[in-house]
Amino acid sequence: MFHPSYHNVELSEEEFRLLRDFIHERFGLYFEDSQRASLRARLAGRLQGRDRASFEDYYHYLRFGPQRQEELSHMVSHLTNNETYFYREMPQLQVFADHVLKQLKDKKTREGGRSLRILSAGCSTGEEALSLAMIVYDSAQFFWNWDVQVTGLDVDDAALDKARRGVYHQNSFRALSPALLERHFVRQGTSAQAKEGVRKVVSFRQGNLLEPASFSGLDPMDVIFCRNVLIYFSDAATLRAVRQFHDLLRPGGYLFLGHAESLSRVTDMFTPIRFQGAMVYQKPERL
Repeated sequence: MFHPSYHNVELSEEEFRLLRDFIHERFGLYFEDSQRASLRARLAGRLQGRDRASFEDYYHYLRFGPQRQEELSHMVSHLTNNETYFYREMPQLQVFADHVLKQLKDKKTREGGRSLRILSAGCSTGEEALSLAMIVYDSAQFFWNWDVQVTGLDVDDAALDKARRGVYHQNSFRALSPALLERHFVRQGTSAQAKEGVRKVVSFRQGNLLEPASFSGLDPMDVIFCRNVLIYFSDAATLRAVRQFHDLLRPGGYLFLGHAESLSRVTDMFTPIRFQGAMVYQKPERL
């Protein structure tokens, strides 16, 4: 079947609203009216991938096509921004290292606990999850018989494949000091792989932040990082995701959002704690 260039196919207002509402319902991502051209550009290649003649045809395939689940995985990788790198937004990580880990260690020691659970929600290609594992390792507070687990969760299977390999190139290391690079990575030509000691405490799983099943089987979390993800969500979708985090966190657990993200107009479920250069949200110890 002959089609004109898929990148020239128009996205009508009606098609835009159909796709936008579907994407918002399924993934929480929200495209404003002014972003119609952006959505068309992001999805034009998927018309070719599924040999669809129009965006309406593609929408119906997402709803009813025989391989719709596979296509949803392909589609979402075109909708999300996987820009990330090691030790991103260092002021927050400094609060995590200097304050949060110490408070958790002291609390667990008092209570007789020996486990630490951390979630990187929207982990993309894994740099954040591995950074958190490195910070825990370098804190020297959780050795010996401590059980430390960092979980990375993302909706994009392609990004997770890279995360599981743990091999990164120079762009991922732009905020990493030579000393940290040497301590935690093994060079492989122009790339480097995270050392086994760090990778063994990190696992990755596919999941949607809006679906409770994505968190099934996870232990209660002490800390959740979800940074630079909710900026793409509507307030309603943000509330759905944050409720999942609230349920998953232990009492007294901590939630880190991106520096441009806030819960102030969304919910009062968490107590905001202001540090120099960073805001952290804490789940109350008791309701």
